[in-house]
Order: sequence, then C-alpha cells, then structure tokens
Amino acid sequence: MTRRNGFFSHAFILLVLSLGLGLAGCEGDDGAAGMDGRDGTDGTDGADGTAGAPGQACWDLNNNSIGDPEEDINGDGVIDVFDCNAYAGGAYEAAQLHSGYFTEYAYEGTGSCLSCHGKLADEFLTTAHWKWEGEAANIEGVAGQMHGKKDILNNFCIGIASNEGRCTQCHAGYGWADETFDFDDPNNIDCLVCHDQTGTYAKAKPAAGMPEGTVDLQAVARSVAMDRPTISNCIDCHAGAGGGDNVKHGDLALSLENTTFEYDVHMGKDGVPKYECVDCHQVKRDGDEKMLSHGIGGMPYHSVDEGIMKQCDDCHLGALTQHAGSSVETVITTEVNGRVAHERLACQVCHIPTFARHTSTKVDWDWSTAGAVVDPIPKDPVTGRDTYDRKKGTFIWANNVRPELRFFNGTWRKMLVGVNDTYESEPAIMAEPVGDFGDPEAMIYPFKKMVGKQPADVVNQRIIVPHLFGTAGGPNPFWGTWDWDLALIEGAAKAGQPYTSGDFGFVSTEMFLTVNHEVAPKEQAYGYDNDCSDCHFDDKVDWAGLGWDGDPVLGGDRIVP
Repeated sequence: MTRRNGFFSHAFILLVLSLGLGLAGCEGDDGAAGMDGRDGTDGTDGADGTAGAPGQACWDLNNNSIGDPEEDINGDGVIDVFDCNAYAGGAYEAAQLHSGYFTEYAYEGTGSCLSCHGKLADEFLTTAHWKWEGEAANIEGVAGQMHGKKDILNNFCIGIASNEGRCTQCHAGYGWADETFDFDDPNNIDCLVCHDQTGTYAKAKPAAGMPEGTVDLQAVARSVAMDRPTISNCIDCHAGAGGGDNVKHGDLALSLENTTFEYDVHMGKDGVPKYECVDCHQVKRDGDEKMLSHGIGGMPYHSVDEGIMKQCDDCHLGALTQHAGSSVETVITTEVNGRVAHERLACQVCHIPTFARHTSTKVDWDWSTAGAVVDPIPKDPVTGRDTYDRKKGTFIWANNVRPELRFFNGTWRKMLVGVNDTYESEPAIMAEPVGDFGDPEAMIYPFKKMVGKQPADVVNQRIIVPHLFGTAGGPNPFWGTWDWDLALIEGAAKAGQPYTSGDFGFVSTEMFLTVNHEVAPKEQAYGYDNDCSDCHFDDKVDWAGLGWDGDPVLGGDRIVP
C-alpha cells in the first residue's frame, strides 16, 4: 500500500470506508431504485488479464511445443489434431488398438470412429459406395456427368426414388430414408458394415441402413482389425441385390462366403489362394501400401471408375503362354483365315461355363401379375424357391445358367431416369454392352441376360419408377394400396419423370449383367481336351448376338449392318 508523509493516503481511507459500508449493506435491505425505476448502467469491462501458459497439444507427444516428424501419425505432411488418436499415444499395440480402445471407452456411434479417423471420413464421402453415383466414365453419351445406382433403371426393383428406405438397407450409411438425407454429414457413415470382424453385424430390413437392434455394437467395434475387409463384409449386400440371395447377378451368392474349390477356384476355402473380394477389387495405395482412397475397383457396371480392378492377366500369363502344352492348346492356337480364331475371347468365356451353380438365380421377372392374393404360393420344383410374390409378381429361377456372349469394349448403354428412359420398341433394353466385331477395343465377354415385364407409360413409352415401399415417398405405395396408377404417379413425381398420360401398361424388357465370379475348375472349362463341341455344332451360342448369321464353323457369315 502507499504511504505519504507517514500516513495512509486519503484515497485508501475512503476505499476502506466504502468497502465496509458495502459489506454491511449485504445484511440489510436493497436501496431504492432510481427515479425512473431502473438500475443504473453497467460499467465498462476491465482489460483482459494476461494469457495463461499454453497447454500440451494432443499431438505433441514429447511436450516440446514443436511438431516433430514422428508426430505426423497420419502421414499427411501436417502435424495437427488429425494426428491425435489412441495409436499416437502408444496406449495400445497396433493389432489390439480397437479391442483395447473400445474396452476402455464406449462405442457411441460413428463419432467414436471419427474422433481418430475424421479425415478418412471426409474422403469416404466422395466415393461411389457412399454416393451411389460418380463420374460416368463408361456410359455411352453421358461421359463426365454424374450418374450411378441413384438413377440407373433396371428390371429388378426398377429404381430408388421414393423407395429409399428399402433400397438403402444396404447403403454404407445410416438413415437414407428419403431425398432429404445429408450426404455431407460424416456422422451418417456406417463404418462397421465394412470393418466388422465378428460376422454378427447386420442391417435391419428395411430400416434405411440402420443396424439390427440385436447387434452388440460394442463387440463389433472391438473386433475392427487393422486388416482389410473380408468377403463376409461384402457378400451380404452384394449377394442380396435385387431382393434376395443371388437374385440379381447370378454369380454372387451368399454361399461364396464359405464356398469350395468346386464352385469358385479363387474363393474356395479348400483351395489356393482363398482370395477375399479385396484381393481383386482393390483400393488405390501409394508405394508404401498406404491407402489413398476408399474407392473400390470393379467391373464398370455402375460406370464409376474408382480403385483398381485386377484383371485375369494381372496374375496369369497371356492366353497363348498360359495354355501352352495343355489340353486346350489346339483350341487356343487354331487359325481361321490367317488369324487366331479365339484371340478375342475374354478368359471368363471359357472358365465360367455356367453360373448359379450352387444357388439359383432369377432369370425372368413379370411385374404385371403382382397384387393378386395367391394361396398357396407356388414353388419351383427344382430350386424350391417361390415363383410368385404378391408384392413383385411372377418369377422364373434357374441353376447352371449358360452365359450369353457379347462383344464388350468397357462401355455400356444404360437407361437413366430423365436422360434416356424411353423406348421405341419391345423389348426395351435397360442395359447392354457396347462393342462389335469391328471394334478393335472389344472382346467377347459372358453376361447374364435378364428378361422382365415392368410398368411403363405406354402412351409416351417411358419406363416409370413406381413407388413400392413405405410412406416417405407418398401415401400410396404399391405394397400397401395395390394400386399401380397411384404408385406410378408418386414414383414418377419423386424421380422427376413426366407421367402426363396416366395410361400405364407393362412392357417387355432386357438387361445384361457381367459375369466374373464362380470360376470353375479347369476340367469344366469350355474347350477342355480340345472339345470344340462345347460351343460349336449346335445352338449353344447366340451367334446373332455376336454378329453372325450362324455358327461360323458350319459356314455362318458375319452380319454386316
């Protein structure tokens, strides 16, 4: 305190007196308000105090306040909060990271994953598995535009608009129930569906991608490994496409999860090499094998070019070298008119002689009979599967289906909502490969040919997306009202399709799907033991579909447009 001439200053004495009076006042009544009944105005705030010493940054493991190279845990060249994770702290061994972390801490949804993997989530939001669309590199006429599963029409469940809650039960996210779903919110990502290692994780049906209530999410979170997804993570959704096991693709059944060499030489558990899906359907990695993107490579069915799709010759030799000295060498090297006759056959043509060898597939779907009450439900005598469903109509099932052969240069013609969803004649072609004999880029590939009969505006000849499921797309889903007209009005409105005529009918359709799985043992391959009759001398092959007016071995000529 300040002393002046041996006495306390007057200012200090006045301060003490005022404090004393103020403290004494706490025991008495408040003073009267001002003349206008209001309190006086607040005084001016004082200056901020001196800032405290900085705390330790979560990434600063040695507390030296410097971003050291070894603290760049995620390897992005920047040392920041994205390097803050359980592994960075050294609390757990890498192999036990998730097991240890989620034993100590509760799994509370995607946010628990994002606390360490936030930047990966931002990248995942750009992928086709998330958006169900991407740059259409392989659809004729729309290259560079954004298209995909969201707007490609098909002759199975037809289209997504107005039916999201049902279709998206296999989306890699939570809650895509209608068009308001936020694709920019990383908290909607379902990390567990691809990274579960317990084999117990399951999506509820139908619940817009939400997990089954019986799933122990804490146990699933603990199971997440530093390894890659397995076939168990992939097969549930991909085998279930089209509404049931192996319904759509024909070469992707649930049985592949634990198949044998007899049914697939690559994935058979009793064979070699026992591949997982991601051995061929790869993500892009750098030279140190660090993942660069969640985009997964695939055959260009949905026409989004992501990841790396391994082809046969990435592991095997070229056809002539691979088969030298084998029982099919003559077939491979036979020349016709000075050229090797089979040089344009893709490997799959001979090595997938039939598909749906274990589990039957749907080959015909007639929507026009849907809505009727049928009891008992008829069953296919061979496959044992229902051939009628009130919701969906009449089906034909088949095993050991011989693929259709077509030239294919990697480009598709596809029917897209609002782009080219009209037809000129029947059957309306929903999807077909592009290519012919005269196209040097085209090879012959095997396909599943799916035929159907589906609703359309028959006046304007437009394939219409019907509202089938739930009330998010409107109050009149077909699977509730059984009224096609109301369902088509609502579905068309959600899909942005004009349905001005109000006059619907059912049109015949065709669709082709690639066949790449269920590679058979070599003894079952076409041409084995130089047997030309596997393909020639009868009507086993649709020669017209390949551009010939008949079997070329029997004198058939190429059809020139």
